Amino acid sequence: MNFSIDRSPLLEALQKVQSVVEKKNTIQILGNILCSVKDQELSLCATDLEVGIKVNLPVDTLQEGKITLSAKHFLDIVKELPEKKLQITTKDNSWIELVCGKSRFNIVSLPADQYPSLPAFEDKPYFDARTDALIDMIDRTEFAASTDATRYHINGVYFEYLDNSLMRMTATDGHRLSFVDQEVFLKNPELKRGVIIPKKGLNEFRKLLDEGCENIGLSFERGYLFAKLNASYLFIRLIDGEYPDYRPVIPKSSDRLVKLDRQEFNSALKRVSLLANEKSRGVKLAIQGGSVVISSSNPDMGEAREELDVEYNGDPLEIGFNSKYLLECLSVMKADKLEFHLKDRLSPGILHEEGQKNHTYVIMPMRI
Repeated sequence: MNFSIDRSPLLEALQKVQSVVEKKNTIQILGNILCSVKDQELSLCATDLEVGIKVNLPVDTLQEGKITLSAKHFLDIVKELPEKKLQITTKDNSWIELVCGKSRFNIVSLPADQYPSLPAFEDKPYFDARTDALIDMIDRTEFAASTDATRYHINGVYFEYLDNSLMRMTATDGHRLSFVDQEVFLKNPELKRGVIIPKKGLNEFRKLLDEGCENIGLSFERGYLFAKLNASYLFIRLIDGEYPDYRPVIPKSSDRLVKLDRQEFNSALKRVSLLANEKSRGVKLAIQGGSVVISSSNPDMGEAREELDVEYNGDPLEIGFNSKYLLECLSVMKADKLEFHLKDRLSPGILHEEGQKNHTYVIMPMRI
């Protein structure tokens, strides 16, 4: 193998694929990047067997071939090189020579035939999806997904087709639930059942969406989600399992409606939660008339109390919540005003942005 390539596009591609490489791998070759040169194109591939990425780059090819190089060392070297062309050549005994200006490196590689086979990316039926809609859906749900390894079927977000061209993304950890409805596809794929996208795959997918393109191609095939954006491809192995029916958790009715300022509520919660119990993070909301009193108490540290002006006409209510769960939701909401729908101190609360019903956040109360 013998080819030359400019440093900048190579560095950008290496940074993109390196994040997929398994950091604590038990299989040595998974710490490497597969480099394939064919015609006038270099393909960089990385996988941890659950997520895989491929980036294609134009090169000046003198000799085709395949090698694998340590992802960390390859990236570290290219980072420090001057802004010039690189020449990469295979030598005897699986050594690779990298020359850039007056810099010369000889690097050990592992044979490409030891690298796990990756699915074909190019020959899929890709459906155009709006990147802005997907970014919004991921940001509003991913934080609520479970991290409990024993409940693997909720260790990701659930992506399903509703009707009227709407898609829904849902995440829950059993204590809170966040779901968003959006029109995503320009032409809807045949998605007969919902799919569960794991958190790591979703994080890599989210990075791909940040490239600023209006649309991204998505394809669903035999337990995988494939994504295509310009010359970058991603595959995610979907979680195999039934996502729990979350709909019964959503309260059908709520007698009390509190309207409050998002930023004021967020700031007050942050202050009061400083003295909350470090394990439960519990805060109490005492709602009465046109105000809500937020309070926390910790025998080892003290007490905190703050009062906010709100719009509320219902009966007095005291209810406890985990402040961390409230703050994480508030951090992804954008509207100035929020609607907090409550029934009683034992029933889940529902948070909406005023005038917007496409994002629903359900949070279970706690005894304080």
